[in-house]
Amino acid sequence: MLKKLLFVALAFSLTNCLVLNPVGATLDREKGSEAASRITDAAIQTDLVRSVIISGSLNISILSLVAADVAKIESDKYYVKSDVDQCINDIQGFKGVALGSLVANIISCQDLKTDGYLTGDPFPSF
Repeated sequence: MLKKLLFVALAFSLTNCLVLNPVGATLDREKGSEAASRITDAAIQTDLVRSVIISGSLNISILSLVAADVAKIESDKYYVKSDVDQCINDIQGFKGVALGSLVANIISCQDLKTDGYLTGDPFPSF
């Protein structure tokens, strides 16, 4: 009985990744379309804050509207949520305000890895 229970638990934990990762149901995963939207919103907000500080008027860079494309986010893939959160924090933080959202995006968001089915890309982070 104990062997069967352990086997079922092991089988469930292995299939859990196969089923939950592709549908984005794991805790630390985020769909690319949502990540792209959050990165674009962060870039727009940072450009607005930066333009008010520098010139006193509201301006948005055209490059902030394509921030997700600059970060090379694929909308059909899944990304590690903590990596996306770090990218957004860098864009909205001191880097973004001091250097601009485009430079902060290039510095912080270029290395976002897609999440694979079982192992991640290239391996899962623990």
